[in-house]
Amino acid sequence: MKLWQKIFLYTLILVMLAVSMTSILLLKNSFSLAMDQKKQSVYSEHEFLVTSFKSMMLTERLRKNAIVLDEKTILGFMAETFGESSNGVAFLDGEKEAVYANKKMEIPQELVKAVEEGEGAYMQVQEYQLYTVSAENFEGKNYYIITENDIRDVVKIHENMLYEIQIISMSCAIVIALILLVVVKMLLHPLKKVNEGTEEIALGNYRKRIQLRGHDELSELARNMNIMAESVESNVRALENVAEDRKHFIDNLSHEMKTPLTSILGFSDLLQIKKDITEENRIEYAGIIKEEASRMRTLSGKLMELITVGEAKLEWGQEDMESLFHEIGASLKVIADNHMMDLSCESEAGLLCVDRELFKSLLYNLVDNAIKASREGGCIRVAGKFEEGWFCITVEDEGVGIPEEEIAKITQAFYMVDKVRSRASGGAGLGLALCAEIVSHHQGKMQFESRLGEGTRVFIRMKGGKAHA
Repeated sequence: MKLWQKIFLYTLILVMLAVSMTSILLLKNSFSLAMDQKKQSVYSEHEFLVTSFKSMMLTERLRKNAIVLDEKTILGFMAETFGESSNGVAFLDGEKEAVYANKKMEIPQELVKAVEEGEGAYMQVQEYQLYTVSAENFEGKNYYIITENDIRDVVKIHENMLYEIQIISMSCAIVIALILLVVVKMLLHPLKKVNEGTEEIALGNYRKRIQLRGHDELSELARNMNIMAESVESNVRALENVAEDRKHFIDNLSHEMKTPLTSILGFSDLLQIKKDITEENRIEYAGIIKEEASRMRTLSGKLMELITVGEAKLEWGQEDMESLFHEIGASLKVIADNHMMDLSCESEAGLLCVDRELFKSLLYNLVDNAIKASREGGCIRVAGKFEEGWFCITVEDEGVGIPEEEIAKITQAFYMVDKVRSRASGGAGLGLALCAEIVSHHQGKMQFESRLGEGTRVFIRMKGGKAHA
């Protein structure tokens, strides 16, 4: 059963119960009031009948100048007085034997017994008749006077009202049901829209948004569902990007490993198979094998460093940037001199909290990339300074530059702008990916500026206050 059906049925049942109970209570109260009025009227009539009968007997006794009227005279007087009465009247003697009755009556003996044991008059309803019994004394004898009054009119009015209430209740039920159905449908229409939108989202349409206005619970539910859909869409997109990146990573890794392995196996076979190989060829083949093996060693080292940088426990420490830059510059100057390039590596004095080895790896990779991108005789400048709670690093070269559309991709693993030149210089496209990871772990930011034929400039900003060593 659907929600709107449950709400409709339960509400209709409760409304009908409330209406029915109210009607029944009002009807019962009305009938009880009518019966009380009827009983009061009957009792007054009974008292009047008894009082009148006593007065008439007294008058008769005075008229006959008798002290006590005999029983025959009393019976005759009863027949004369009550013979034409529309209500039933009966007299019982002290032995509860019938003395007189103006019509056939079923006298309730339990009512007579109650009068015998108590005082005053007692009343009882049987079907459509109201019986009133009282004990009286006439001419020195005890009598029980029973009057029978028809209350069919009161009962019929009650039955008619009950029937009318049933008709009215059924009519009200139909009208209320129709109104309630419309109201429930209108109130739950937004829930239907939420359900339809949720179904679309569940089927994979994470761009679906539920449009609801207002500030009620359903509107809040719709807004929460939209937030959930946005979160799911964002997570799914992120997972898709991760999956795509991993696929590219594996494809590139396979390709990068396949090329040197093919060269190593090919030239190894030549050295093994060819018997008349010249010394010059042997040295050439061995040099190629060594170069490709060195490239594989560099590739595996970079991969290991890239994988472990996010898992290794960082060893933070306050390092003096001036001395650390001097140390790094001294190490890199040898490489720069081998490529006949000019390298300057200087920093402003001050302490910065870093992982020493990762920081050195960051600058090594950036300078290595700059050397590979530069020509002989070029100049590479590495500078560091403190600015308003940040430590800023600039690595600048005068190399070939990077196309503007490629800058957003250069920190991806295995991505190389010029694959031929990068492989020729021993690169595998992992250096900048590693740099991006190191900067991220130091809560920093890295940006690139480059122009083709003019060189590239790398800007790095790391959080850290300045303090003199």
